Formats: sequence, structure tokens, C-alpha cells
Amino acid sequence: MAWIKISKKFITIKNKNNHLKRFMSNIYDKQSLSIWSPLKIFDFRIFWAGMSLSTIAFWMQNIIVTSLMIKWTDSDALMLSFVQTALFLPAMLLSLPFGILADIVDRRKFLIFSQLWMMLPPLIISALALTDTKSPIALLTATAMLSVGNAMKLPCQSAYLVSLTNKELMPFSIALNSMSVNGGRVIGPATAGFLMPILGATSLLIANSFVYFIYIIILLNLPSKFKIIKLTYPQIIKKIEGIITYSTQEKTYRIILLRGGLYFCTWSTILGIIPLILNDPKDFGFLYGLFGTGAVVGASLYGILSNLTSKTTGINIGICLHGVILLLLSLTNNIFLLGCLMLLMGITSFFVMTSLQVSAQQKFPDEIRGRGLALITTVFMGATALSSPFWGYLTNFVTPSTTLKIASFFAIFFALFLSNKKIS
Repeated sequence: MAWIKISKKFITIKNKNNHLKRFMSNIYDKQSLSIWSPLKIFDFRIFWAGMSLSTIAFWMQNIIVTSLMIKWTDSDALMLSFVQTALFLPAMLLSLPFGILADIVDRRKFLIFSQLWMMLPPLIISALALTDTKSPIALLTATAMLSVGNAMKLPCQSAYLVSLTNKELMPFSIALNSMSVNGGRVIGPATAGFLMPILGATSLLIANSFVYFIYIIILLNLPSKFKIIKLTYPQIIKKIEGIITYSTQEKTYRIILLRGGLYFCTWSTILGIIPLILNDPKDFGFLYGLFGTGAVVGASLYGILSNLTSKTTGINIGICLHGVILLLLSLTNNIFLLGCLMLLMGITSFFVMTSLQVSAQQKFPDEIRGRGLALITTVFMGATALSSPFWGYLTNFVTPSTTLKIASFFAIFFALFLSNKKIS
């Protein structure tokens, strides 16, 4: 009996020690977590790589199409601004419906369909270039088709990514998602800018289609993470009402939509107006290469910069700095100074976009994540699509440098006017 009691005490002590070890192990694990921790999960890692490549390819095409439009229309400012409208208007109109689909369909299969769709526009544009068919309308139509595919992809992709990790890793997963989306937004133009003079537009467009194909192969080897959900028409309407209700009740989300929308109204001048201030069109690729380099620097510094101040203050400073850079860009045509400013613009753009995305994602309940992300896409891309023709039309009456000065004023004014709107 004494031996049994001693054994029981030993087992109890051993169990307590095991619990203590597990407890200490959990503390150690939490303390050792970083933004790169989700990449230790194989499914997450290959999916993140695929989505990053797809995002870079999409933004590469933005620069390729812009370059072709400059050549095919002799630098017509209004036609050039329509490139941004073709890229972003379909996303504005379709992101919310596709976001609802992202909450009710197999996200993996829907992503595969979106990539099959996105393979077509680069091939159509490359055929136009190869046959020397200089049709701005066909170019804009194919660009709008690509945007439809991107609208399918974005909310579904972001929601699927988070499902590949656990709750502890969710903030880091969200940050990596934002890094991919926003990094691609600036790395893509940089890649196109560096490679287009070497390989030509046609080769890059065909390469883009191949990138989408690689993403499809990756998706075919991932789990579906899907539960069958059947919805009636009234239930679909209720889902739309759900995200509208959420956006009206959640103050932080409203502020993110407002501040992000106004920011992208002036951000559209980066791709729509800056190419027109250059003396030599070949400098276009060089400057966007530096813009992308700035994004890479911004990604590496994001953790440090975001800890220096509150989210609200950081976003205020970032948008004000964006406005100052636009002003300085309008005051010089020295390629060295323009390059330095574009490098700084890349850092600023990455910081502001990522801060807005991370702030929003951390607020979403999982059941509305797809719709919440879709509404953000609708507002941000809608702001870009609708503001770009305005800047292009304005440039027909004033110089591109004057347009940048006006955009600079709006950026700084709204940053200061909304500076007291806190993002918690």
C-alpha cells in the first residue's frame, strides 16, 4: 500500500512537471513567434509563394499596359488615365459580390477558376503587340478582363490564407498577406520596369500567363478547407446587409475605409501622371524599379516603424509624407532626385497600405472576413479607378507637374483634417 501511495505521488509530481513543461514551452513558443512563423507551415508557405507571384504578375501587367498605351496614343493623358480605370473599376463593382461568394463556395476551386481567367488577358495583349495591332480600346478591354479575375481572387485568397494557420499565428498571417498584396503592388511595377527594356512587353506578358499557371498547380495540391453552404436569395441579401451593418457599427472599419479611399485618390497619380513628367520614356522603368526597391525596404522595416508610434499617428505621418513627395516630384526633372523620391515613395506606400490592411483584418470576425476584405478592395480600388480619369482630364488643361501639386495639397489636407480619427 505504501508503495502504491508513493507511486501515485510520483505520477502526480511527474504530471505536474509535464504540465509545467508544456506551459513553459507555450510561453517560449509565443515569445519566439515572428512575422515569418506561419511560413514554417508547408501549405501556408507554398500558397503564400503562389499568391505573391500572382500579385506581382498582375502589377507587372499594369506597367506593361501603361507603357503600351503611352506608345500607342502618343502620351495622351486621358487615355493613359483610363488604364487605371480599366484596372480598378471592375474590382470596385465586383469585389463585394465575389466577397460573398468567398464566404459560401470552395475558396480553393474559386481561386483556380480566377487564375484560369487571368491567364487569358496577357495572351490577348501579347497577340495585339505581336501583330502590331495598336488598338487602345482592345488594350483597355483586355485590362478590364484581368481586373475581373483579380476581383475574384483577392477576397477569396485573403480569407483562404488565414484558414491555413491557427489563431495564435493569425496576426502574422494577416501581416504576411498584406506584405504579399501591397508588396506585389510595388514590386510588380519594379520588375516590369527593369525587365521590359531587356525582354520586351510581349515576353513579359507570356511570362505572366505562365505565373498564373504555376499558381494553379500550387492550388491543386492544397486542401479545400470548405464546408458546403447553401444560400437562398434572401440569405444572400442578408449577407450583403451584414457587411453594411458591420461597416456602419464598427467605427475603426469606417475610418479605415474613409482614410484609405482618400489616400488612393491621390495614389493613382503615381502610375497615371508621373510617367508624363519624364523627359525620356525609358526612365519610366528605372523609376519604378526604385519604387519597388523602396517597397522591399519598407517590408523589412515595417516591424520597426510600426512599433515607433500608434497606428493612427503612423498612418497620418505616412500620408503626409506621401503628399510632400508628390510636391517634390513636381518640382524637379533631375533623374537622380526623382529616383531618390520614388524610393522613398515606395517605402511610404508599403507602410500606409500595410497599416490599413492589418488594422482592418485584425477587426474582422471570420464569418464576414471575405465580405469585409471585399468592401475594402471595392473602396480602395474604386477610389483609384474614379480619381484617375479626373487627374488625366485635369492634365489636358494644366501641366503634369501642376496636377501633382494639386494632388499633393489634397493628400496633406485630408491627412491633417482626419488626423483625430483614431484607428484602434
